[in-house]
Amino acid sequence: MKKLAVLGCGAQSQIFCLNAPKHLGNDYFVTSVCAKNHEHAVELANRVGGRAAYTVDDMLELAPDIVVEFAGIEAVEMYAEEILEAGADLVISSVGALDDEKFRDHLVRVARQYERKIYITSGAIGGMDLMETYAVVGNPKVQIESIKPPESYIGTPYMEGKTVSQTEEQLIFDGNVHDAIRGFPRNVNVSVATALATEATDAKVRLISKPGITEVSHRITLSNDIMHSELFFVSQPDPENKKNSKSSAYSVIALLKNLASPLTFF
Repeated sequence: MKKLAVLGCGAQSQIFCLNAPKHLGNDYFVTSVCAKNHEHAVELANRVGGRAAYTVDDMLELAPDIVVEFAGIEAVEMYAEEILEAGADLVISSVGALDDEKFRDHLVRVARQYERKIYITSGAIGGMDLMETYAVVGNPKVQIESIKPPESYIGTPYMEGKTVSQTEEQLIFDGNVHDAIRGFPRNVNVSVATALATEATDAKVRLISKPGITEVSHRITLSNDIMHSELFFVSQPDPENKKNSKSSAYSVIALLKNLASPLTFF
């Protein structure tokens, strides 16, 4: 069995850790949980039979085979290289960290040097195999439109000094993926993942606020010289963090299940 370490202890980590044994119990076990709030890490680690690590170094001392990150962009920037150098593969849920091309290329070089893998999860969407096909064909045109409840956008850097209507539908953002991740670092992982998978550096992003909705939707439009696709996804937001979808944690479970199975899907 392979050893998993979990970085972060928020709602997504809870969903992952509490559901992983049912789906992955024959192939993986959670050996440690590491988070800023050590008490939370202790509580979650006790529930899954693992150990709470005070620091990333402590976590890596247990020699995990794979580290699963749910801790945010800053944590990826701070610890991804160290994790790879320690000999662990890395699952990144905060894919927005990889929008920085220089940082992304550096991590790829480190992973190659240490013969490690970096896995990007599909999160609240799917179809990344199709997106990679668009990248292979070349010249992709990509647009991502996400519709979320108003509270998803409150407190983001882009909305500083701005208001979000609680009564009317509102176009919050219309621009490129790079500006989107800077303005909404926890809202547009879907957009960054799509841009990376399609290799569309000029992917367009529209973010819409719609009061009264109980689900989050993403519409992705892809086209090139020989193909056209429209993908539409609807999911429930995480009740503890409206900026994320509940399905994101399950996508990590699905990834790990696929890696362990002799029958895989692409």
